[in-house]
Formats: sequence, structure tokens, C-alpha cells
Amino acid sequence: MSSAQDISLSIERVEKLIQKHVLSSDLAVVKLAEAKNHGFRCQTAGFKIYVIDLHGGDKDSTKTTTASCFLTISKPDSTESSGANSPNTLAVIHTLLALIRDKTSIPISDSILDTSHDIIPFDFLLSPPTPFSSSDIITLREAKAQGLLDAKHQALIDLQIGQLLAQLHTNVQNDWYGRPALKGEEPSEPSYSWQETFTLLFDTLLSRVKEKGYDLPQYSDIQTHMSRAIAFSVFDDVEVPSLVWFTGSDADIYLSLPTSPSTKTPGIVAILPSMPYTLWGDPLLETFFLQLESCKAVLEGYTGSGGGPLVSFPRQKTKRVWYTLFLALTVLDGYLSSSSDAQEIPEDKKKWAEETIAECTEILKTAPCY
Repeated sequence: MSSAQDISLSIERVEKLIQKHVLSSDLAVVKLAEAKNHGFRCQTAGFKIYVIDLHGGDKDSTKTTTASCFLTISKPDSTESSGANSPNTLAVIHTLLALIRDKTSIPISDSILDTSHDIIPFDFLLSPPTPFSSSDIITLREAKAQGLLDAKHQALIDLQIGQLLAQLHTNVQNDWYGRPALKGEEPSEPSYSWQETFTLLFDTLLSRVKEKGYDLPQYSDIQTHMSRAIAFSVFDDVEVPSLVWFTGSDADIYLSLPTSPSTKTPGIVAILPSMPYTLWGDPLLETFFLQLESCKAVLEGYTGSGGGPLVSFPRQKTKRVWYTLFLALTVLDGYLSSSSDAQEIPEDKKKWAEETIAECTEILKTAPCY
């Protein structure tokens, strides 16, 4: 099976990509690093994101880095390039990024899609250089772990995340539910029911994890609980298909470093173009709503910027449990897709997924459906 580890880049090849697509031909690559903190987007088969540092002039000079950009690469011949739960292609992601830029103020750059394979044997997305180096930015997850944010700054950033999600869900909408498609390539039989769409995605995912040989002791219980949820139409309250990032997390959001001399207040300066599982669906599916009781600032920013109510009835809390279970299965499936051996799943990811599946299955035994 193809593996994300099969994808590798050299600085020399990346410089050729920069020379091809960036007008400033004197920009040299001084650092090439994989964005390895995958968060919930997992390590999907044939998919990697790199952070590139650039500066003008000879690479051996003493000049400081003047710019940075993101490079996303993907194998076009992935063995799982089609199907209900397959990751979005870079061409689809490029289309979605354009929609988001057109309809929101979310800080996503106008990336270049290249499928020519004339320099590297991969499809890739290249974001335009921005005037700061990778040493001037940090992921929100790392900033939290290092204690760089006080309570006030954390709340301000959470408010901003809620505002951005509200823009995404209210301004970028669709006529049908499910995996996005390229313009002009809509499904032959589009789904206009979120319950039908989600249950198909969920059942397909559950079966795939089992077929890949993963020991899932809760398999039968999950099927039983899903039958009950369907009978009570738990998922049938979504009226408009919104664009849902789904696996987006604090590992995909970059802040200006609070310790940088030019930074007075840390804020969101970049978002990784990481949308392998983005789909048209229910806003409550967002991973940022994973723990509703602990994301009050996010919810405040969300509702204050036009986002609709997420939980008004007990069954919607039950629905959120299903979405958490779906996320855990997605993480497992992503790693199983990038390796033929379940033992190669990172221990922390495996532990989180297994514990989450067990907890959610137990909660769903008595979760309300009204």
C-alpha cells in the first residue's frame, strides 16, 4: 500500500518549484520542514504539508529569512482516491479554498495548484510567500502547550475562531450534502438529507475499519445504537448544507509568536490548507465543538457572528457524541490507510481513538433521542 512516508522532497526541487511559481526568482529555500503535528487530520495516505522558509539572495548569506509558505503534496494515484470516505483530492481542496476566500475573510492564501509533475512526481498546492518566517509563527496547539498564552489572549483567539467558523458555515453553503466535488462534477444522485448522508458515511467508515483487520470490540453495539438513532431521526434536523472543516483543530492554526518583538498581541495569521475530510454537512460536526462545555468563547464568537444555534435539544448533544465517534474512526482509518500494519499507528493517536470509541459507545447506550 502507498504510504505517506514514500513522499519526500529535497530543497533543490522545492527551489525549482518556487522559481516556477513565484515572481521573485532570487528567493532561496533556507528551511524545509514537515508540519508533523497532525492534530485530527491524521496522516492520510499520500498526503503531506511542508513549511518553507525563504530569503532573498544567496542561501549562504547572513540575511535573515524574509518569507515563508506552505507546500501541500499528494500522490495522485492513491489506492483510496475514490469512495464515500476517501480524502479530498488537492484539486477539490483548491476549489474549496477559492470558495472560502471569495465568501469569507478567513486568512487562507490563494494557493497554486500544479498537477504537471514536471518537477516532482506529485500533485501539489503552493501558497504564496508571506512576509514572516516560520520562527515568527507557532501553531495554537504548541502555544498552549508552551504556556505562551494568558487567559485573556486565549479567549480572544477562541472568539476569533468562533467568528471564522460562523463565516464558513453561513457564507459557504451548498444545495446537497456529502463530499465536495469539482465544479461541474456534482453527484449524479445528490443527497438532500443529512441523515441519509451521514449514516452512509458512518457505516462505510465503520465497515472499512473492520475490513482492515482492526479489532473493534464495540462494532455490534455501535450498529445497534445507530439503528436506534436513525429510527428517532437524530440527524434529520439540518436544513442547509454548510461547508464543514471537520478535522480542523488548533494544530492547523498558526499564530504570530507572542514573544516576537513585532507582536504586541498574538493573533491568527495563517491556517494550514488541510482539508482532507471537509464536506457539506452539519456545522455541529466541527471538531472545534468537540467539548461543548469547554469551548464557551468559541461558541460566543460563533453565535455573535451569525452562527446558528448548535444545541437546543437533548438529542443534539447525542448527535455530537456520534460526531466524536465518527472523528475517532476517521483518525483510525487515516492511519490504517497509510500503513498495512495497525501497530504503526502512533500510540497516542491509537490510545485516544480507542478510549474515545469506548466512551462514546457507552454514552450512546442511554443517550436521549428526543
